[in-house]
Amino acid sequence: LRRDCSCRGQSAGFAHISCLVDYAEQKNEQWDGHDPNKFREPWEFCANCHQGYQNDLAVDLASKFVTFVERKYPDKQCPLHLEALVLKLETLRNMASRLQPKQKQEVKKIASNVLFMAEKMKKKYSSLPKRIILAEAVTYSILGRFIFLEGTEESFKAAVVCFEKCRDANEAIGNTSGITLAETYLAYAKSKCEGGSQVSIETVLEKLQQVYEHRVEIFGENAPWTLSAGVDFALTLEKANRLLEAERLLTKLAVISKRVHGPDHQLTKKAASHLELWTKRYVMVSCQHQWFLFQALRYEEDGKECVVKGPIATPRNIQDETSFTVATEDIRPTMDSPVICHGLESSPHLNGKVGDVRSQDKDTGLYRIHFEDKDLEPCLVNHGNMRILFELPVEMREEVVLPPVEAPLTLPGKDEAATKAMSRKGQVTIYHE
Repeated sequence: LRRDCSCRGQSAGFAHISCLVDYAEQKNEQWDGHDPNKFREPWEFCANCHQGYQNDLAVDLASKFVTFVERKYPDKQCPLHLEALVLKLETLRNMASRLQPKQKQEVKKIASNVLFMAEKMKKKYSSLPKRIILAEAVTYSILGRFIFLEGTEESFKAAVVCFEKCRDANEAIGNTSGITLAETYLAYAKSKCEGGSQVSIETVLEKLQQVYEHRVEIFGENAPWTLSAGVDFALTLEKANRLLEAERLLTKLAVISKRVHGPDHQLTKKAASHLELWTKRYVMVSCQHQWFLFQALRYEEDGKECVVKGPIATPRNIQDETSFTVATEDIRPTMDSPVICHGLESSPHLNGKVGDVRSQDKDTGLYRIHFEDKDLEPCLVNHGNMRILFELPVEMREEVVLPPVEAPLTLPGKDEAATKAMSRKGQVTIYHE
């Protein structure tokens, strides 16, 4: 018995894969021949919770879908072959970080078949169905990302070609979010090629935000595609040292995903795992004229002292760390630390304001704070006029309180953190899941 969707409870959603295949084949036999989404739906979505299958179960069902279409529709120029193969590609993409080398080669083979079939269909049909162009766009996007991960000059150039073709296909069908995402990947792939210009992380953030907001508008904020785009946006915000925004957004996404898809869904787990890292606070502590990284745990004595744990080695070994108390004046925030200002006499209007540390001025040693209130300009602040913010203010969390979901009840480390907290470089990562 298997269950890997958004069903919850003791028994809901469990089924043998043979039963799921039988059900999907029966639904396909009843298909009216019009909407291809309805044809692939029983292979992609649970009939009980109406949410997508995931992980190995999704891959296995997609493989069964390919086999069924090949048996039922032997004509290779039937567009339904594209539906099955693209679903198989999408399920493999969603497991990109866990795929074996053999499965990665399978991605290339499937992508090649899709693109070959699409070229043949262009010659057969007088007016090319939009669905075929969309299949091309999705395939070039997935293929480009897998090729990019090979990490060679040759692979970066090949990825550029894929993303250019992905962008062109999306433009042909007016797929706004597809165009934006393709341009984002394209810019990053070009920056990796020899002589390529570096892509600004702010440019990437702008495009990822556009994709997320577009999906909210089209699919709603509960859809897995929307949540996935939102997680990508939040992860890149964190890399840009904008931890406050990242934590706010990811908290919201985690609440939605847990409520709609359950605590065991891959998106819920992904959001929760990053939040667990991000809600830990880190500081630098001076000892014998050297600075060491520690985890800050809490303030005591009305903020005059701070309990810390460390020093943190790379890789981190918590067993070797010690907790003790240091004077607050002897600690310094790390980049992207959420802080709250206090005791400012020249700018009293900033006292009580929340922001995060983005940089340090080399000449004065002051820290540049970017405030959560966008009406406030960034400001240089002395370390003595800020406190580490261990929890985001409760009153600011109202935005993540969501109305009840209109759906059935059975709905669908810092090992690196030690290094990352000391110096976040703002590198852009393309996320796949």
